[in-house]
Amino acid sequence: MTKIFTIGFSGKSPDIFMDILNATNIHCVWDIRLWRTSRFVPFYNGANLATTLGARYEYHPEFAPTAEILAGYKDRCITWSDYERMYHELLATRRPTNGFAPDILDRICLLCTEKSAQQCHRRLAAEYIAKQLSNIDIVHL
Repeated sequence: MTKIFTIGFSGKSPDIFMDILNATNIHCVWDIRLWRTSRFVPFYNGANLATTLGARYEYHPEFAPTAEILAGYKDRCITWSDYERMYHELLATRRPTNGFAPDILDRICLLCTEKSAQQCHRRLAAEYIAKQLSNIDIVHL
C-alpha cells in the first residue's frame, strides 16, 4: 500500500522537523503552499528547504489554494465548509493527479504551515489523492 504523509511546520523547530522526516523515512517533501515563505522561521522558506533537502524537496503549486480562497477563509468571509467545497472544486478543475502512478507517491509528505491537518488544505489534498488513486494510506504527522 502506498503511504503518503502530511506535515505542518508551525511550532516545529528545524531540528524536530528534520528528525520527523528522517524517522518516517520520507522520500520527498512536496511543498503545497501558495506562498513558500515564512516570516518567523526562515528555515521554512522554499529556497532554504530546497537547499536543505536537495532532491527530497519539490514545489507542487497545483495543490495550493488560490489567493482568493485563502484570503476569504483567513478574512472570515467564507466558512471552513465553503473553503473545503471551493478547494475540492479547484482540484476537480486542475486535476493534479493526472498521470500520477501510486509508486511515485509512496512516502511523500505534503507540507504546509498549519500545525494541525484538521483545517488545512494539506489534509484535503491528501484525501483527494487517495480518492483518485487506489490503496493510499494517509498519515498526518
